[in-house]
Amino acid sequence: MKPLPLVYAVLFAVAHTQSPLYYSNQNQYFLKGVAAGTDTPLSADWLVTTADPVPVFSGFVALCVRFVGEWPFQAVFFLALIGYFLAVWKLVQAVRPLPPGGGGLFAFLFTLVHAGALRWASDRLLGADYPWFFQCGLANQYLLGPGLQPSVVGVLLLWAVAEFAGGKPVRATALATGATLVHSTYLLPAAMLVGGFLVQLLREKNWKAAGWSAVVAVLFVAPAVAYILIVFAPTDAATFTESQRILAEIRIPHHCRPARWFDWAGGVQVAWMVLGLVLLRKTRLFVPLAVVSGLVLVGTVAVIVTANPTLSLLFPWRVTAVLVPVSTTIVLATATTQADKLSWRFTAQGLDEMGGSPIVTGVMMAIAFAVLVFASVGGVYGGELGYREPENETPLLAHVGGTRTADHVYLIPAKFPAPSKNFTGVYSKTFSTPDPTFSDLARFRLKTHARLYVDFKAIPYHDIDVIEWHRRVSHCQRWYASADWDATGIINEVAAEGVTHVIAPAGKPIRSSRLEVEFETPTHRLYRVR
Repeated sequence: MKPLPLVYAVLFAVAHTQSPLYYSNQNQYFLKGVAAGTDTPLSADWLVTTADPVPVFSGFVALCVRFVGEWPFQAVFFLALIGYFLAVWKLVQAVRPLPPGGGGLFAFLFTLVHAGALRWASDRLLGADYPWFFQCGLANQYLLGPGLQPSVVGVLLLWAVAEFAGGKPVRATALATGATLVHSTYLLPAAMLVGGFLVQLLREKNWKAAGWSAVVAVLFVAPAVAYILIVFAPTDAATFTESQRILAEIRIPHHCRPARWFDWAGGVQVAWMVLGLVLLRKTRLFVPLAVVSGLVLVGTVAVIVTANPTLSLLFPWRVTAVLVPVSTTIVLATATTQADKLSWRFTAQGLDEMGGSPIVTGVMMAIAFAVLVFASVGGVYGGELGYREPENETPLLAHVGGTRTADHVYLIPAKFPAPSKNFTGVYSKTFSTPDPTFSDLARFRLKTHARLYVDFKAIPYHDIDVIEWHRRVSHCQRWYASADWDATGIINEVAAEGVTHVIAPAGKPIRSSRLEVEFETPTHRLYRVR
């Protein structure tokens, strides 16, 4: 590896920024590992005892927490960011070699699109994080995200595309299918990519590479498939069908139903992917990615026509989390090449025509990177402009974390969101400022290491556990709809479920002779159940 691309990759990783622990989906994906790696009541939490969809990731988390600490989580994500950029660089060198002096411009443009500073500015000035749509796929599916989580292993799929473009089909297949060992949701995207690779290899009559690729694919996906069939086997047909409906229509319809996620931004992403495919038409990537795009289209149409929850939970469009970054890469690389041809004075050649030199080019790129990195790091970290959680939760979580015991089970006001009335699409909230009146206590478990009855965001995946999750959230929604828990008998139901503490919004207090206020803030009230 030449030093300059690695320098660009490090600058990219710094400017991208990452969330503090624990943020957003990390509150679910780190839960089992943290529980296994610590001696706290968390190990007895109901959700922790359910089947683990990402055992390899959970094992890694547990080992780190118990023997090393938490610092590897952010270090690994930093390395993933570097790997993401280097995969893109390799892809460019394989299909769209940059002109002399063009590497710096491409690296800057690619970093700019992903930088925390630009994404924050877009959110504040334009009302949405629009640069996000140039790296995420349809339905807000993504490889990187705000921080380390199982989906980050999807960077291997981007590497697979780069390796295939570079003439290493068997290695590409191993990388694509290897991602499934960590996150089984990549089974379908990996299958689509490998299918595209095989079509191209057969067109080239490269029978040997096609054969070995098929063998490698089967060997690498076998463990993930076996684990799913054994651990997540349907309890019975009715239970499985209902659990799939709950997940697709109640918990994550914004990821599963095209009518919920496809808006004008999704249309722009589709056009962007088509543009990328057109620019690749004379490369060996065109046929594989055209095959993948066709499969995405067929799968999406099938979801729309059948409205089948199980089919929608396969996320036929998830592979667009790879196609969009590939398109961004090719479009920016093409723009860099055209800039050189049109003598836009950004390249070494252009500066020479002005009487400059490559040294001037380097200085300009260094200044541009410095400004971008300073703005991202200083603003996002120093100014706390991104990855923010509701601050009104902090005093309550600190109290619970300092007083919880192994016998305590906490109840929070979980509920099902009201059906969306507006066609709004799915947007990133990473750089948005939290509503000061809103609190969903999504970080309750990992912040306090206390047992929780249920919350809406963190969910199980085995069918019988999904049914139980739905039952618990339904209870919460009904319980909190009443203010007098004695008159309705709710307090007896709550106690029968093993709840020892109840948390309610301060503006909606609960009345019961068996509830005693233990702690109170301007936004929350914590009761102890007698």
